[in-house]
Amino acid sequence: MNRSISFEPYEIEQLLLKEPLFLPWIEKIGNVVRNGNDDAYTSLIDSVLAQQVSGSAAASITKRFADKFNYDPKATVSASIEDLRACGLSSNKAKYVQGIARARLDKTVPFDKLHEKSDQQIAEYLLKLKGVGPWTVDMMLIFTFFRKDVLSFPDFGIRKGICSLYGIDTLDQKCYEQIRIKLSPHLTLASFWLWEIAGFKE
Repeated sequence: MNRSISFEPYEIEQLLLKEPLFLPWIEKIGNVVRNGNDDAYTSLIDSVLAQQVSGSAAASITKRFADKFNYDPKATVSASIEDLRACGLSSNKAKYVQGIARARLDKTVPFDKLHEKSDQQIAEYLLKLKGVGPWTVDMMLIFTFFRKDVLSFPDFGIRKGICSLYGIDTLDQKCYEQIRIKLSPHLTLASFWLWEIAGFKE
């Protein structure tokens, strides 16, 4: 089910106490609300379908897949690779999506129970699936499980936003870790602002 993700004023205030550099950006950009999908199984498939393609291409591929298979795991597993490729998937993505569907059918990944798990447990389950890497896990934690303390180092937009916020040219792992510790436990809120900062045009 789709759901909007927003934050309370006190959460913004607490983040600003930790990092006042956000204030002028917040004044320029305004409040940020993003949409999520709390169904872990369909959300993971959507995430895989969106990898390494433009937003418009991802939307087109996802619609064709949803129209043909309706995310049904049995239909997805029994489909041929060519059937899946006809929806716009690459051969690798077709195999990844079938692996996700198989994990739902055999309960290798307890999709309906993942909301009850810790961030680390969710990561352990999802990273067992081919085609799922750390970035996908981070996006799932934010947009599917609505976790409040996630900052994704693999995400280009996050790294670009941090560089703009702090006026630095590059971001190494050590600097990232210092920033992560400083902004915790409001990392997801910080992520929303950092994405906006990364794409901001005067």
